[in-house]
Amino acid sequence: MLRKYFPVIYTGVIDMIPISTEKVRALQLDMVSYIDGICRDAGIDYSLAAGSLLGSIKYQGYIPWDDDIDIMLTRPNYEKLMKALMTDLPDVYQLSYYKACETYLPFAKLYDARTTYKSRLDHLNPVRGVFIDIFPIDSLPNDPAIRKHFKSSIQYAVTNLITSCDHGLAYASSEHWYYALAKLILWAPSHRRNRGNWQELAEEADLTMQAHNTLPDSDYCNYVYNPRGKSGNFPKSLFERYEDCPFEGLTLRRLTDYDAYLTELYGDYKRTPKPHEQHNHSYYRYFWRKEEV
Repeated sequence: MLRKYFPVIYTGVIDMIPISTEKVRALQLDMVSYIDGICRDAGIDYSLAAGSLLGSIKYQGYIPWDDDIDIMLTRPNYEKLMKALMTDLPDVYQLSYYKACETYLPFAKLYDARTTYKSRLDHLNPVRGVFIDIFPIDSLPNDPAIRKHFKSSIQYAVTNLITSCDHGLAYASSEHWYYALAKLILWAPSHRRNRGNWQELAEEADLTMQAHNTLPDSDYCNYVYNPRGKSGNFPKSLFERYEDCPFEGLTLRRLTDYDAYLTELYGDYKRTPKPHEQHNHSYYRYFWRKEEV
C-alpha cells in the first residue's frame, strides 16, 4: 500500500544482497564496542537504554525479539561523544547527527557505511544502513503542567524538523498507510513552510530539548522527545552511577540503579511481555552495498 502512495521511497537502491539477522547483530555489536572504547578512553559515562538495558539484565544480551541497540548519555556526555565521533570516525562508520550531516532526527545514530536498508517506516533520512541509536538525556520540569507544555514545544519543534525533509513525500512516512495519508494532509502546510530548512530547524529542536537543563525546577530527566506512550520521569540521581555489564560477550556500561529505571519505564519488567507487547524494528530490511559484496 505504501508503494502506491510513496513510490519515491522504494527507488535508489539496486543490486542489494540481504544481511542475515545474526550478521546485523554482529555489526551492531562492533559499533557499540567502538563507542564503548571511546567512552572509556575519554571518561564519558553512557548506559545501555530501554530494551538493551533490559536485555543486559535478563539475557546478558539482546532480548530475543529485539533487533537493535540503544544507548543513552546525559547531555554533557552526549556532546562529548558527538565531538569525539565527528573528530575521528573510521571510514566504515557514518554518524547521523545534525552537526555532521543532513538528518531529520532529534537524536544521533551511528551507521555501518558498508550497508543500506529498505524500510516501510523510516524514509526520512538519506539511504543508510545498520545502526545503533544514541539518545541525549535532558531535564524535565517538576511541575506536570509545565512539563506537558515543554513536551508540546518539543513536539512542535521536531514536527517542523521532520516536515523540512525535501525528499519527495518522505516527511509523511509512517508504518501504516492511513497514518501516512493523515500526515500527508495535516503536515502539508508545515512542509511547504519548512522544506529544505533542516539545519536551522534541527538546531532549534536540539536547543528546545535542552531548555530546562540549567533551570532549578528540574529534578527529573529522560530523552525528552517521545511521541508515543509512557516514557518515564527519571530522578537525575539515577544517572550519577554506572557499572560494567555483560552483553553478548562484550563488557558494556549500564546504570547502577537499573531497577529504578526499568521499573519507571516498564513497570513489572521481570515478567515476559505478551506477544503484542514485543516490539522491534522488523520494518527494516538490511543489505550490503554492492561495492562491499
